[in-house]
Amino acid sequence: MGLLSHLTHPKGKIWIALDKATFQEGEAVVGKVNVTAEEYIPSIGLKVEARVVESWNEMVWVTLPNNQRVQENQRRTNNLYSRDVQVTGPTDFGKGPTQTFPFSVGIPPCRPTRGGASIQNLLKAVLQVKGRPDMTNETQIAFVPAGAYGSMPMNVGYGPGPMPAGYGPNPGYQPNPGYGMPPMNPGYQGYGQPGYGVPPPQQQTPSVKVRCKYCTGLMDANASNCPTCGAHQ
Repeated sequence: MGLLSHLTHPKGKIWIALDKATFQEGEAVVGKVNVTAEEYIPSIGLKVEARVVESWNEMVWVTLPNNQRVQENQRRTNNLYSRDVQVTGPTDFGKGPTQTFPFSVGIPPCRPTRGGASIQNLLKAVLQVKGRPDMTNETQIAFVPAGAYGSMPMNVGYGPGPMPAGYGPNPGYQPNPGYGMPPMNPGYQGYGQPGYGVPPPQQQTPSVKVRCKYCTGLMDANASNCPTCGAHQ
């Protein structure tokens, strides 16, 4: 290889495939790192880097070339969490089919430390190559609050939910108003029907959920601030 081979990126592709699109807070992030080589690549090792990055805009004073000082809006970042997980040791890759390596890494829930900041949960796959630049690929992890995937509890007789056997409307049953009781007068409300001793049940409008454009957490569609990261929408 030439004298500048140490500056040449290896010919190949690396990418992360997560087991699912969204994870609960506190749940291990599980997925696979895929590597496709288009040439011989001697690897020192394959690792996954987990990062939680906080970012915000801040007004700072800067000096222009004419020595004039002005305020400028700059983007600032701060690492709240950092962890590297070694997936494989030294491995040689040759031209051929894609090789897949499973991984699992824990990322703790982090909240912004200042107003107006947003949180990004990042995962980077790094194939360390001997004597040449590394092959990398980065993706963002979407988390939802713990318990967001919980199943709906059984609701007996009130609102949506399964109904026990033996209850509910029977399409084959036709009551006879003349059997055992006088004929019903116009406007009569039978027992258990709306208007008999109790007001009719009120139907609640379901709450519409959307995702925060900063942390992708779930929030009410009419909310002005995200309950997870506090960012203004």
